[in-house]
Amino acid sequence: MSKLKCWFSRRGALPLTCYLAAGLLWLASALVFCAQDALAYARGSLSERTMNVTDWQLVALDVTAQQPGSITLCTQNNDPQLLWDGVQGAVRTVTYTVEMDDLAREVCLYYTTRPGEDYSADRRVFATDLGGGRYLFQLPRTTLHALRIDPCSPVEGYNVTMTFTPGEIVLNAPDTLPSGLAYFVPSWYQLFCLVLYPGLLAAALSWLCAVAKRIFGKP
Repeated sequence: MSKLKCWFSRRGALPLTCYLAAGLLWLASALVFCAQDALAYARGSLSERTMNVTDWQLVALDVTAQQPGSITLCTQNNDPQLLWDGVQGAVRTVTYTVEMDDLAREVCLYYTTRPGEDYSADRRVFATDLGGGRYLFQLPRTTLHALRIDPCSPVEGYNVTMTFTPGEIVLNAPDTLPSGLAYFVPSWYQLFCLVLYPGLLAAALSWLCAVAKRIFGKP
């Protein structure tokens, strides 16, 4: 107890402790995620899967052309959707390649975690444009029941024609999944959180300690 008291009596000990704790939690979570994926690979539940675009339920989308290697869809209103109910196995990423004759504007994916749950903005991820018309959705590590891709957001009164090449949606593409040291490399957003939140916690604890000293009259 005396050693702990001596440690926190040092200047900067509180924020340093918060940052060390955040780093240890990050390391522990990375190890857990790595172990989870290794187990999922061993069980065969985290494997690459390829689905035809027409395997998904098309909402406000019409198939206008289909041939080996591509499928063309045309939007019918400003809220086109591709739905997949009853997701099976682990899905970490969703990718596809598409060419559009107009701006895609907002491209996002909604997900639900249990039957009967409504789609909401709280359970939504936005696409990353990888270039060449390839879009990537990175899903959270949670149980998934249904997915809904909003491939574009057309202007009211205008239709968008989309050609998927090769007419497939890929789940868990190997080049989109972490491997090796990638589990331990934070994204820019995660790095921002690792810098911001431990500092805020240290500031809050310091303020609480100052208030407690005034209330209890300790110097």
